[in-house]
Amino acid sequence: MFTYKPLTCDLAKAVQVPVNGPLVEVHLTDHSDLPVSVTNRRKAAYTVLNESYQNYAERIRNLTVHADDLWVITAPKCGTTWTQEMMWLLDHNLDYQRANEVNLLRRSIFLEFSTLVPSFEQDTIELVDRMERPRHIKSHLPMALLPKQLWTVRPRIVYCARNPKDMVTSFYHHYQHLHGYNGSKETFFEAILQDLVMYQPQIPHTLDFWSISNEPNVLFLHFEQMKRNMYSVLKEASAFLGKSYTNQQLQSLEKHLSFDVMKDNNSANHSELLRMMKSMSGVDVDKDFQFMRKGQVGSHREELEPEYITRLTNYIEQGLKGCTFQFME
Repeated sequence: MFTYKPLTCDLAKAVQVPVNGPLVEVHLTDHSDLPVSVTNRRKAAYTVLNESYQNYAERIRNLTVHADDLWVITAPKCGTTWTQEMMWLLDHNLDYQRANEVNLLRRSIFLEFSTLVPSFEQDTIELVDRMERPRHIKSHLPMALLPKQLWTVRPRIVYCARNPKDMVTSFYHHYQHLHGYNGSKETFFEAILQDLVMYQPQIPHTLDFWSISNEPNVLFLHFEQMKRNMYSVLKEASAFLGKSYTNQQLQSLEKHLSFDVMKDNNSANHSELLRMMKSMSGVDVDKDFQFMRKGQVGSHREELEPEYITRLTNYIEQGLKGCTFQFME
């Protein structure tokens, strides 16, 4: 069902970190269970993960999916946490009290987390399997590695895309402070261009979900859209869930989801995750570092060299060649 290609080149080794272990490419060999829109276009996207993922791949692929599930799927650093909090509150009648009392890590469980961090004491796949329904589940896995029942049971799926130029800068800081990467910025960015970093490549990951974006059980969002006009996104997401809220309720939710409020919300800003990763990896997390760091559109211009932006632009254009989809700027 799956094949694994160890990544042994010097550049791949340079971006490996002890908390995750050696990296491999993970490929699904049989694509017959995937949506026709993907299989007609090309083979579904593979992804770079760690060696320990091999021990869990079949369990994830065969996970039981329920029709009342809500799955938040994104590439890393593409508005995942923001989308999780938004969709959980909309789906739970704006229950701010419960959202404050129960950390987002437990309200919307990260399916494959324990496969990525072998030292984590809990089995997140089992936690998802035992969640109280209706379940909210988060994953960064590409379509080919997700549970095959997603395409037959057809639960609600929310996907959020983000421009790779901003993703790469955010992911670099994430890799430093959560995974313990201590190599150079230039090495990390070069590894992104060669698809040698965890969860890469991003572009085909997004295109697979764009190809099913017209399905009634799929809501496809853009990070930039949420940043520029969150109110319209809340209206769209409410309709997707079959919910009806007043303008005042949506305005209050928009304020709750604003970056300045979210970054200080300890129930949703992943400060707990930072503490967990520090204890497991031994990484000395900068006391001023926050999981929700900037949340800006176009922040790559402040951190990337012009030469690299040009190379990344060419990389994106090549990845989107022949497609109608475009990332927002």
